[in-house]
Amino acid sequence: MAHFPASDTFDVSAAARPQKPSPAPEEIKFEDLIAPLAREEFFSEYWEQKPFVSKDKPKFFFRNLFSIEDVDKVVVHHKPKPGHIDLVSEHGFVRDNFLNADQTANINLVYQNYLKGSTVILSGLETSWPPLHQFCRALEGDLNHRVGVAVYLTPSQTKGVKPHYDTQEGFLVQIDGAKRWKVYEPVYEFPPVEGSYTSTEREQLSAPILDVVLNPGDVLYIPRGYPHEGISCDDTPSLHITLEVHVRTWLDFLSDALGALADRDKRFRQSVPVSFLNDAKAKNALKTNFEFFKSIFSDQSTLEDALHKHVEHVVVEQPPMPDGHFATLFEKIELHTALKKRQVNTMRLFEKDQLTGMQFSGNQITGPKKIEAALGFIKLADQFTPADLPGELTGKEKLVLVNRLIKIGLLTLARQ
Repeated sequence: MAHFPASDTFDVSAAARPQKPSPAPEEIKFEDLIAPLAREEFFSEYWEQKPFVSKDKPKFFFRNLFSIEDVDKVVVHHKPKPGHIDLVSEHGFVRDNFLNADQTANINLVYQNYLKGSTVILSGLETSWPPLHQFCRALEGDLNHRVGVAVYLTPSQTKGVKPHYDTQEGFLVQIDGAKRWKVYEPVYEFPPVEGSYTSTEREQLSAPILDVVLNPGDVLYIPRGYPHEGISCDDTPSLHITLEVHVRTWLDFLSDALGALADRDKRFRQSVPVSFLNDAKAKNALKTNFEFFKSIFSDQSTLEDALHKHVEHVVVEQPPMPDGHFATLFEKIELHTALKKRQVNTMRLFEKDQLTGMQFSGNQITGPKKIEAALGFIKLADQFTPADLPGELTGKEKLVLVNRLIKIGLLTLARQ
């Protein structure tokens, strides 16, 4: 396990890199979270290995994603329930006494608990707050892992959640105020990715390996399994966004390959022998079959199987950004109607069972091989008409294909 000083050793300056003071959400890239490190250096030296701090961006750099002024808008208009809003102090989670009868958060009771020292935690905003939705979907398209969000608003000079480690890779983005963070050696390396956190007893902790103050615009990366704790450290409240990268592990990836193999080979879907724990004959059969199925998996599982399942989990389940698509669904499409793709973050062509297809944000399509050239063209094109589609399709077939792609959410009109 790598050791490094309990100091700002890993604070690095991005002052030499020109930055817009407040870029729009769609303009913020993963590289902005780790600047000035190059992407390759971050993933080879820090990812899943040790914390990293990025500093010296303009203090309002990330404020278009979310800010302290947005907190009560979420509470009032989104009406979150526990699980999407939580109150926590250094003594633990606050229960029940900030809720209405229907279990939605009561804004006045949230104010009262906050004034008494509770941190307000808003979760799930990657699906309900448009700037964070857009940003997280773009990150997923870049990283190919699911990304979630939790927002933490902590009163001034107050501890938030007590020492704990998370089960996802975390990027803590400071938006308002300042917060001091202490990070410790992991007590559990590479914990299963469960989307939760685990409290850590203080006697389990060594001296901090990182002790740093985040100011607005700063970002702290903490690998999963590394205990950490924070305290707001000036006379103003602290608000930070935690970007949670729910990585899919090799276990997940190989399970996908096995699942795909079971889809087409019914033998994998049969039960193991009954009474195999206490019957010698059944136990021997279990051993023989176990070796048999291992050999089939080794011989017949494919990377393409795993990729297809992975994209289903990470891409196909996530719809494109809302863009008024209902207004397009009954439009009459002609061969020279200008079309474009909706804002999707990943598109992947594939072949399966003598068919060709495409997976994309929110859906997938399969069809005969003769649509392959058209799908490949659409994947790369910015704007086009049905008449532009290459390959062997007739004019009528081109219209059938684009109308289907409009209905399943990939294409829309390219309105001027």
